[in-house]
Amino acid sequence: MASQTWEVRVRGPIPSAVLAELGAAGLTEEPAQTIMRTEPLDQAGLHGVLQRLRNLGLELLEIRTAPDTEVASKAE
Repeated sequence: MASQTWEVRVRGPIPSAVLAELGAAGLTEEPAQTIMRTEPLDQAGLHGVLQRLRNLGLELLEIRTAPDTEVASKAE
């Protein structure tokens, strides 16, 4: 499986040290939620991120593939 960028939405904040450890490439905070965009990961890497979030007791709300912003900007 090729690497993919993911958006991971959890309830509550993610500590900044954890974001750095997970390789978060972007972050958006909404009231009571954090949306983290990962660096490109393969499926095993994604499972590692999800395991770390679970170990921290964070509630996973949604995970989805993120649009490839480089491809989108080249198409314009």
